[in-house]
Amino acid sequence: MKMEIQELDAPVKLAIIGAGNRSTVVYQPLFKLLKPWVDIVAVCDPIKENADKFAAALGIKSFTSIEDLVASGTIEAALVVTPIDLHHAISVYLSENNIHHLVETSMSSLLKQAQEMRDTARNNNTIMRVAENFFRYPFDRIAKRVIDSEVIGDVKRVSCFHDHTGYHNNSRWVMMMDAFPEYAQAIEHVMPTAPHYEMPHRFREAETYSARFFFFPEDRLVVDHSGNIKGMLGRYFRPGYTEVNGAWGTLARSASSKNWLGEAELRVCSDDALMNQRAVADQYYPVEHVVENGVWVQERLELPDQVVEYTPFAQLSQYRDVSNLYGGHTHRAYYAVASAEILIDFALQVRGVRASEFSDDAAVMSMMMEVAV
Repeated sequence: MKMEIQELDAPVKLAIIGAGNRSTVVYQPLFKLLKPWVDIVAVCDPIKENADKFAAALGIKSFTSIEDLVASGTIEAALVVTPIDLHHAISVYLSENNIHHLVETSMSSLLKQAQEMRDTARNNNTIMRVAENFFRYPFDRIAKRVIDSEVIGDVKRVSCFHDHTGYHNNSRWVMMMDAFPEYAQAIEHVMPTAPHYEMPHRFREAETYSARFFFFPEDRLVVDHSGNIKGMLGRYFRPGYTEVNGAWGTLARSASSKNWLGEAELRVCSDDALMNQRAVADQYYPVEHVVENGVWVQERLELPDQVVEYTPFAQLSQYRDVSNLYGGHTHRAYYAVASAEILIDFALQVRGVRASEFSDDAAVMSMMMEVAV
């Protein structure tokens, strides 16, 4: 399946609110690729040095006040990349001034804030979306295709160990199940550990493990559990282990020392295996992660009677070595593609070409799931 999209006659005039690390490292390198969909015209950051540096790199206007940015009349939309506790206030202000906006994850600090962000946007005929990227990663894309194609029968359960949990994974399950959960259960366990730095800014003396159970319509279940995912202490390394369980087979993804993606394969039981071999899978099909010129171009499962595949926005494949736009952990070939898809998806919604993949209701539900557990 190819995600064919059209370029826009009038790209969305977009401002960046927040010129910190994520804006600079993740989004700034993409803007040249995204000119057919978004036109970056301004940046706003309360630290003038940061705003001016970002503006100089792109040749755009610089602001230190959101009020001045909006009053300038130069923008119709904004990408909000600020600390989470500012998302609510900024979103409500932008909606009240009829500025469409895309807010980074997590959506907000409180569920009530998330609901108000959604409702204020709707009441002002403004589009508010959340820049969720995890369901846009290769494994989730092919998993959704496997579920929809029913090549392993009806999928009633997904189990995930030591990948992420939290808002990101909540969003993954909503998108994978194409529904909202009806209720949730959870347990949590805290154990002391040797003092350690999970990340340079996160000092830990304990590990919190959580197991979350989300019950979806039609008797479907997601089990999501892990400890401190970025302070491994010898635990199973990311992206952990995930199973998509169908009636006569499984899509399984294991962590791999070879790459960040892990390795995934489809395991299928033939009729003979079901009847005569204790239902031990006897057909194995590896998921092929296709990268050309440093760009992720396809996720592919070749089966005897059909091909199950996902192809990102085809237009992105024309850009060579997208992965070299990034350094550090974002060097992965699919990261730039997934991030670009977020902005393209938003621009298409603003222009009325199609509805966003990740709706405002879905964004609020991911917050609700986090509160529930």
